[in-house]
Amino acid sequence: MQRDKMSVLAAMLLLLITCAIITTSNGASSASRKCEDSLVTLLPNKAFNSSSEYGRGYGAGFAKLNRIQGAGGWSPLDTDRYQWLQVDLGSRKQVVSIATQGRYRSFDWTSQYRLLYSDTANNWRPYLKDGNIW
Repeated sequence: MQRDKMSVLAAMLLLLITCAIITTSNGASSASRKCEDSLVTLLPNKAFNSSSEYGRGYGAGFAKLNRIQGAGGWSPLDTDRYQWLQVDLGSRKQVVSIATQGRYRSFDWTSQYRLLYSDTANNWRPYLKDGNIW
């Protein structure tokens, strides 16, 4: 099935989020994880939420790098004009990199996205670099 270019724009997002410092709720740093380790690889599927899913096997929980389970990644409905993927990292983290890749065995991929973050899941702020939204 060929998907239109607009839906492919944000149709697929697979995440690798790495840390610089992991902090607990009291601000103490933790050395339990190497900073090169992915923060999302070990997260359960319930830590992922999305605006929609294309169908069974395309759910938000499949949005992890190098995964072939399900349909090989997350894809929202074609009719979803405001597609989003949310990942709950469980506690406050300093994120230093994000990687994306297309859906396994597919021509679906994300060509651009906007990164927002929140401690409360209510007050979302865009990630700014040099005063610009990235």
